[in-house]
Amino acid sequence: MNRNMVYIRALLVVVSIVVIVAFINRSPQRTRSDTWLPSSFNPVGAGNMAFFQTLQDMNWPVERWREPLSRLSYYGTDNVLIITRSPLGARASFSDQEIDLLDDWVKKGNTLVLLGALNQGDDTRKILQDLGFTLPEKADSIPDFFHSFDSSKEPALEIEPAPGNNEPFTRMLLPSTAALPLSIPTGAKILWEHQGQPYLIEVSRGGGRVICGASAQLLSNHWLGQGDNLNIVLSLLAPGGHLPNHLLFEESHHGFSATYALARLLSDQGVRFAVMLALLGALAFFGSSLVRFGPVIPLQPTSGRSTLEFVDSIADLYLRANLRNDTMKSLFVETHQRVLQRLNLPPTAPHELIASRLAQAHPHLPSWKKLAKRFDSRDYTDGLPPTGWLRVARELIQIKSAMA
Repeated sequence: MNRNMVYIRALLVVVSIVVIVAFINRSPQRTRSDTWLPSSFNPVGAGNMAFFQTLQDMNWPVERWREPLSRLSYYGTDNVLIITRSPLGARASFSDQEIDLLDDWVKKGNTLVLLGALNQGDDTRKILQDLGFTLPEKADSIPDFFHSFDSSKEPALEIEPAPGNNEPFTRMLLPSTAALPLSIPTGAKILWEHQGQPYLIEVSRGGGRVICGASAQLLSNHWLGQGDNLNIVLSLLAPGGHLPNHLLFEESHHGFSATYALARLLSDQGVRFAVMLALLGALAFFGSSLVRFGPVIPLQPTSGRSTLEFVDSIADLYLRANLRNDTMKSLFVETHQRVLQRLNLPPTAPHELIASRLAQAHPHLPSWKKLAKRFDSRDYTDGLPPTGWLRVARELIQIKSAMA
């Protein structure tokens, strides 16, 4: 019993912890627990949380995009979509259909911002090739992978505006990184460069434009406050101070789409409460299956009918003549069949043979011949007083029970 009390108390403690945690997390507000890299809501150095919150404080129409790209058309024109590519972290590639959707969306009068390791992924390489870039062989991402763990300690690379760029800003600071492919598209505008190598360019595409940057760290929490980085980015996204209708941070391809869908589902308060109840029910079920509550009560075997119940039933049959006669006839037929089966006799065996065999095998049983004569008669229901019915029924049941 002491062990049961320990189990019960442990179960109650677990249930209490689950309830407390569920009520602590009942608020549907987002927390800073997202760790997808690089994400617009990631607090680490490579994330973009500082930039995202800065734009929110400046009342920019910023959103985190985790929807299919086909829904971009619902937003109309004069919008900006930011796509960052970092060597660090798992990400999903853009399909050919998605690349075509992005191209059509830009041509309708929108802006696409591509930043980061654009030469490493097959999908981003295809986007650059569609823009007119002539790409070298795919870069080795192993060094970039290790550098991205601690890019905040890399020496700052000072990048200057390209000739003809009339922006009032004088310098951009980035970690050591490779420049954009040298064979840029015809008509592309170099915005920022270092030693003649382009780091930030703008390409016109139909009614829109595509901005390509060599490093995703331009928007990162660590490098955004360096040099004139913040002002440069703001001038790119809102040329002439004209804010876009929607500024979207693309996140559905930085990790696994199922993870984002699950995170969105669990952000709903009702879903979290339902999950808590399901967990609570599972704990109660498994806990009650492992623990026995209360004393052990043995199950008594079912006993047969008492003698008084049998006598009362026979008395009731006697008062109901039709039911009584049918029941007694059925009792005789069943006993007759069981005797034939037990003695291995044919169904046409005479009563004399049955009586002799039965007397030899079971001499203590009532005489079968006497019972057979009564039931072979057409008036077997006549002349039997109550005690006679009781005696005949008892003799038939004795024989039937012995043949079981």
